[in-house]
Amino acid sequence: MVEFHPTPATRRKDTDLPKIITARLLRYQAPGFRPSWLLTSLMDTQDHAHAELVDLYHRRWQIETIYREWKHGLDIQNLRSHTPPGVIKEIYAHLLLSNLVRWVMAEAVEDTELHPIDLSYLATLTHVKNALLQMLRVDHRRVLAIHQRLLADIRRARIRKRPGRSYPRRSDQPRNRGNGHVQQPARLPER
Repeated sequence: MVEFHPTPATRRKDTDLPKIITARLLRYQAPGFRPSWLLTSLMDTQDHAHAELVDLYHRRWQIETIYREWKHGLDIQNLRSHTPPGVIKEIYAHLLLSNLVRWVMAEAVEDTELHPIDLSYLATLTHVKNALLQMLRVDHRRVLAIHQRLLADIRRARIRKRPGRSYPRRSDQPRNRGNGHVQQPARLPER
């Protein structure tokens, strides 16, 4: 547990701040990475285990990935409606499509060790579009076979976890922070 004492200037900006702010500081280290710290207001160690909080913190990236999917995969940044009600309808249609694609992803991983977030959303979207076109052109008796092939194709469209880079980044070098303090890069060099 750590305690913070807000500065007088901070307290003037927000008079409701308590004189002492107590937080929980978690230290962890992912394999191949430097030690990291996580500061949280969730104090109860029984309800909020260390490993659970670290896992949830890192899952936040998946939320950022979903925003990127909406922006690029669904092309949601290019709405075509010219009226506020039309824009809202268009956004709802995009979100409905996103949920339907996620539903198919969840269906594809049923009875497997996979999780829907292990699969590529954009690849799934492409497979769904192609399967729908096929289903429209065939006899209704073949739709189930196309659906099964769709689920198999989606299962094969896995996302690589932490893909490696083939080029160095400036941030991969230790940084001099002054006064003899050196900050190690997030990803440690392989030995």
